[in-house]
Amino acid sequence: MDRDLVKKIVMWVGIAIVALIVFRIGSSVASGMKKQKDVIFNISDVKLAKQKVPHVLSVQGILEGDPQVKVYPQVAGKFAKNNAIEGQMVNWGDVLSYIDRDLVGQTFELAPVKAPVSGMVTKLYYIDKGDSVSPQMPVAEVANEDNIKVVFNLGQDDLLKVHKGQSAQIYYVNDSAIALTGTVASVPPVVDKDIMAGTVVVKAPNKGKTLKIGTSVNVDILTEEKESYVVPEKAVLLGVDGAYVYVNKAGKVSQVKVNTGFRINDLIEIDGPLSDNDAVVTDGNFRLFDGASVDNGTLTLDAKTKNNK
Repeated sequence: MDRDLVKKIVMWVGIAIVALIVFRIGSSVASGMKKQKDVIFNISDVKLAKQKVPHVLSVQGILEGDPQVKVYPQVAGKFAKNNAIEGQMVNWGDVLSYIDRDLVGQTFELAPVKAPVSGMVTKLYYIDKGDSVSPQMPVAEVANEDNIKVVFNLGQDDLLKVHKGQSAQIYYVNDSAIALTGTVASVPPVVDKDIMAGTVVVKAPNKGKTLKIGTSVNVDILTEEKESYVVPEKAVLLGVDGAYVYVNKAGKVSQVKVNTGFRINDLIEIDGPLSDNDAVVTDGNFRLFDGASVDNGTLTLDAKTKNNK
């Protein structure tokens, strides 16, 4: 092929590429110069009305009988045999186990270990004949199933909220439908300085054997009930200065600082300079700013406003 013809083809291809690049740049500049469209966001709110908010303190524990006691022998020696099995119901004074006092040169009858309370044998600590036992070592455990208790420790802050006689719900960790209503039976008068906590006992009747001893349960203690404003958690935003909400007053939005309180499912208690029937924004609040105008549930941002926010 003629060398001059090749040069002309290459030249025209280069000119075409340059022209395409210039066209694309020009189109982009022209598009940028066009006025950007306004952006519209939907805004929704809830009207404030005070309602009773139960404050509940939740803890976990192991269900015990009331009473539930460990049984100790009165003499030292060697374990001889059990006279009961785990799960058996016994009465006060029934023999649970026998101990061989095993003193050299002397012969004794087997010493009985008797139940100090009526209830179910929940545990037998010895099964092998000849094991050494002493009055400091339990041989059995007996629990009364007709009444139950949950014993747990609370830190000093929570301990100040709990008082004897407060209502409490006891229910299975994995099944809240199976529950009993009880009361706080005891609260320590002082905090243990070594652990900065105190031991609380909640008790409840269990006549129908609703809950089983030895299972994991939740305990919800009703510490107080107060009149408060409650809004969906998504209505509360966090800023540098703390929590706040947006209140829509006649189409004008204002930012109001609030203190948050107790949470109930996806709702949260709030307190601040608020009044009944104030419209607190729940949806679209992340697009708002103090002084924004809302018209019929919509927020319109023009290009200038949108770029400055």
